[in-house]
Amino acid sequence: MPRDITAEPLFPLDDIQGDILTGLPKRHEHLMFFTIVEPAAFKAFLKALHVTSMRDCLQDRADIEAQKKINSQLVPTPGLNVAFTFAGLRALGAIEAAQLPDSDPFKAGMAKSQGTLSDPPASTWRTLKPDPNLHGVFVVTGASHAEVVDVMSLRLAPPTAHGWRLLFEEVGTVRPEPVVGHEHFGYADGVSQPGVRGRIDPATPFHPSVDDANPDQAAAGQDLLWPGEFVFGFPGQDPSAASFATKGPNKAPPVPFMNFGAYLVIRRLAQLVPEFNASVKAASTAIPATADKADPDLLGAQMIGRWKSGASIINAPTHDDRAVGDNTPDANNFEFGGDREGLVCPWAAHVRKTYPRDDVRHDTTPDETAIAAAEAFTQTHRMLRRGIAFGPEVTEREALSGVSNAEMGRGLLFKCYVTSIADQFEFVQAQWSNASDFSQETSGIDPIIGQAAAPERPFKGAAPVSRDPAKKPDFSLKSFVRMQGGAYFFAPSIPAMRGL
Repeated sequence: MPRDITAEPLFPLDDIQGDILTGLPKRHEHLMFFTIVEPAAFKAFLKALHVTSMRDCLQDRADIEAQKKINSQLVPTPGLNVAFTFAGLRALGAIEAAQLPDSDPFKAGMAKSQGTLSDPPASTWRTLKPDPNLHGVFVVTGASHAEVVDVMSLRLAPPTAHGWRLLFEEVGTVRPEPVVGHEHFGYADGVSQPGVRGRIDPATPFHPSVDDANPDQAAAGQDLLWPGEFVFGFPGQDPSAASFATKGPNKAPPVPFMNFGAYLVIRRLAQLVPEFNASVKAASTAIPATADKADPDLLGAQMIGRWKSGASIINAPTHDDRAVGDNTPDANNFEFGGDREGLVCPWAAHVRKTYPRDDVRHDTTPDETAIAAAEAFTQTHRMLRRGIAFGPEVTEREALSGVSNAEMGRGLLFKCYVTSIADQFEFVQAQWSNASDFSQETSGIDPIIGQAAAPERPFKGAAPVSRDPAKKPDFSLKSFVRMQGGAYFFAPSIPAMRGL
């Protein structure tokens, strides 16, 4: 059936903050965490503040594409968005304590979910420890550090005159060429993002369909989802539908102020890159002769589920293939239905854990009805990720020693937008990544972002050469990603902030 875009909502482009659905174009990003010291002054400041809208971001991205047709010169893309903690919204009078239950993750804060998420105790966090004075974050972006500083100077300074004070900041930077868009372990990041249904004008879809034969996909393998999963005030997915394409109920906000806004999750994830590389190499060498051999490149790809180019190992089982890697039409053109035994992509591979596609829990021989139901359920747990790398590149000394310099921290500033912290971010982390029985009973936990108390984690690799389940190699791997702090925020609509 052809796609009927008239049935999809029309986005108020000037009302929705740009980072949520479109993403602020960036090579540099400063997360400026602040406290509100004079609420009246801060409210007056918000009324005049130029917050980058969805319309602004669409124009920036159009300008970038136009410039690419001429040369590789960077286009200025100054961006500024704002989000608040529950304490920040209370300080502004936008929400009352009684309007949300104490169990609501946004109200309680990330530290209260420590048991659910298997995170380290908040007392050990390096940043974003629980603080009643943490009221919000300015997300400042640009094509260069100088541009970010310009945004600060022109829109945010001086803080004392606007009723806020800087508490601390985190700085992210896109890695240099030729690894732009790759995280510090070296793998293309953000390759799989959901498509979003909706219109930017009466006749133009926000994400067009890949073609008439695939009306429910924005690109090959990129399913189109209803926007209520990411922004309040629009239809969401229906977890019990026969098809993920079915429109679900409207995602009404818990408080009217929150309409056309979204929750923002921020986590600082440090990566031990030299240790990761040394461990993968050692594990590869130790594979017994009775199992399928995997060199370090293949073993790393099995842990991620993709090669460093972004090519899925489902599409490239034994060797990297840039023809199906990141920024190609087929980067996401795959499912797991042809690999239900995990012989090509391990069940615990990061991309399989965080987005199981057509996998069916505890069932390797599902029928079509079960597969469709599983996909509809899976799509209710998706997130729009907006992370960026932080820290310097690995030095030669670190690479040769296999040991990170403790003073040169690096990793990922994880960010995502959702309309349910519990059912999206926390569900994926706790019920998928951390769960040793997802998707199949002997899967093991996600070797990349999985959290667990045990220092060693079992990981069963794949057997892509022999396709013999008995030849899957077994590994014992340490964790090379350290969760160092995080918090929950809410990014309101631009009119809501100006109306305070």
